[in-house]
Parts: sequence; structure tokens; C-alpha cells
Amino acid sequence: MNRTLYRLLIKTVPKPELRLGEWTGFSVSAGLTERLRDILRRERVQGGVLALMNAAGETTASAFGISRLRGRLPAQPGDFFRCASISKYVTAAGVLRLAASGRIDLDRDISEYLGYAVRHPKAPERALTLRLLISHRAGLRDGESYQAALTDPVPLSRLLNQPDSYMPWAPDGGFEYSNLGAGMVGAVLEAALGEPFDDLMGAAILEPAGVSATYLPQRVTGRLADAWRLMPPSRVPLYDAEARQKRPGQPMDPERDYLSAHGGLCVTAEGLLRLAAFTLADPACAAMRGPLSDFGQRDPHLQEGLGSFIYRDPALGFPMYGHQGLAYGAVHGLFFRNDPAPITGFALLTAAASEQRDGVVTALNRDVARTVFRE
Repeated sequence: MNRTLYRLLIKTVPKPELRLGEWTGFSVSAGLTERLRDILRRERVQGGVLALMNAAGETTASAFGISRLRGRLPAQPGDFFRCASISKYVTAAGVLRLAASGRIDLDRDISEYLGYAVRHPKAPERALTLRLLISHRAGLRDGESYQAALTDPVPLSRLLNQPDSYMPWAPDGGFEYSNLGAGMVGAVLEAALGEPFDDLMGAAILEPAGVSATYLPQRVTGRLADAWRLMPPSRVPLYDAEARQKRPGQPMDPERDYLSAHGGLCVTAEGLLRLAAFTLADPACAAMRGPLSDFGQRDPHLQEGLGSFIYRDPALGFPMYGHQGLAYGAVHGLFFRNDPAPITGFALLTAAASEQRDGVVTALNRDVARTVFRE
């Protein structure tokens, strides 16, 4: 939808009567709470959880609105959300920790792991690697074949034989944000290490960070939120949490398991902030804060690191790290700074919200960042 038209249409959605619930940890001033509530209402957020982290690494969270469309269940601070592309940040951190432990090689030809040749048609002599996949520099794209596979999955080897899965330039010859490439990380790790991707991420990053999270909704231990779209409006959840949790699990299969690593992580808002703090302190993850590519005209203030966003909002004057997630109408954000400040990070997980934006980062995430980091 045209962005100007979207801005006009989203204003027809009534502002919700939100109230931020009691903060679970350190205290937040009434003034900051009210300013955040105003942003959430203006961006028509229907419900979710906002968590903040202070300079001591402590977290606090507040829930607002509803997190289940069916039954209109009130959101709770401990609700799990499918955090969409924020998953890429956590996946990349897990990959870097696996590499630091010597279990995988970031620069090894993934063909050797998968057991069949993976070659870009423009550079058949060039190896594709995990480093290229998590940095979106593998020359892969989300073509029509990939879009069709989201609802009717095909084996990964077949998908990689489709010409529309590739950019017109060779690997490492440019940047193209690709869910296909990021999702393939799960398949490569399973083939390389012989363990399910969710188990690998649990051992590599989630458990060491002390976070209960999973890439499989069937394994969520608490309540999982729905997601639905405001414009055009959804009458039923596009991401039906209850239905997802009831789906039967399937055995590990690297040929099928390329649709989770890029967006499937289910986690709480406070869990995301604990993961952020863990990656800040871990030398293995330091490379995630080094810029590798520009988003260019799509967003002049945004760069891509190894699985991370590096956002330099001119209104703030310092870099923020993390990622954004958009899927099924939900808008999620994880952004943190790497310098002393009263508030050093925030995680925002929503069930439905305005997706309006000028570049890549939504107005919702931008304005929450400007508000909390000016404290």
C-alpha cells in the first residue's frame, strides 16, 4: 500500500483507550509513562508489552491493551510474542557463539554442510557462507518462489534452484535484506551439527542468557500473543497463537527447516532485553555492532551489521543497536545503546499497531526510542 495513503487510512482507526499497567521492576516516572502512552495511542497500538533496561542492567515492564484478539484477553507483562525479524538478531548471536566455540565455521562453504552444491548463478565458483547469510550479502532474495513456499513449503534444495531466489549480482557484491538467506541459517546449522535448530539456539544463546524462549510455538511455556492487522483490518488473528501452539511438532529436517530462524522466535519483552545485555557483554557478539552495509535510499539512517540493525537517528546523535520486527500486523522493536544513560534499552512487543514509516524503522519504534533515550 502507498505510504501516503496508509498514513491517511490509519488515522481512521480510533485511538485506543490504553493504560500502561504497573511497572514490574525499577520505577518509571509518571511523565515518561504518560509520554509513552501518548505514542502508543497515536500509533494505534492495540496491546502489548514495553520493557526498559537501565544502566545497571535492571529491567522493568508494563503491559497495555490486549494480546489475544479472540476473547480480547488483556496483555500481561510475561506474555510471549512471536518477535518476527528480531529473531535474526538472536539467531546471529547464536551463530557467532557457536563459531567462537569451534562448532561451526562462519566462512566455510555451506554446500559442505548441506550435502549438495549451493551456487549463485552469477558466480558459480564462489562459496556461500554463514557469514554472508547473516549479513544479507549472499546475493539471495525473497522471490515469488520463496513467497509461495511460505504457505506451500518445498524442499530447500528445490527453492535454491529457482532463478528468482538470486540477485543479479554475485555474493558479497551488494546488500539485499533476505528472509530466505536468514532462514537458511537454521537448515545449515541442523545439517552441520545434527541437532534441531531450536535446541542449538537454546544451548548457544538462550540458556546462557537465562532466557526462556523458543523458535517453536508448541514449546512456549506461557501465554503466546496473537497478531492482527489494522489496515486493512483483520477480523481474525493473522497469527493465531492458540492454533500455532496446537500444531503437531515435526522431526528435524534441514530441507524443511528454513522458515524459522529468520522470524520464529517466541519471547517476552524482558527476555529480549536480557538477551541484548548478554550480547553486549559477550566478546563473541561484538562484531554485530560493526556496520557492513547501508540501507541506502530505503533508510539513510540505518545500517546492517552481522544480523543486527545499527540505527543512527539524527534526533539523538548516537548509534542504537538491535532489530525491528514486522509481521502479521504486529510491530516489534529491540533497540539499545552502548554507553551510560539512565535508560539503555527498550523492547516493544505488540499484537497490532500502525506500520507507518518514512524509511525502514517505523514511526512507533523511532518515537519510543527518542522518548526513552532522552530521559
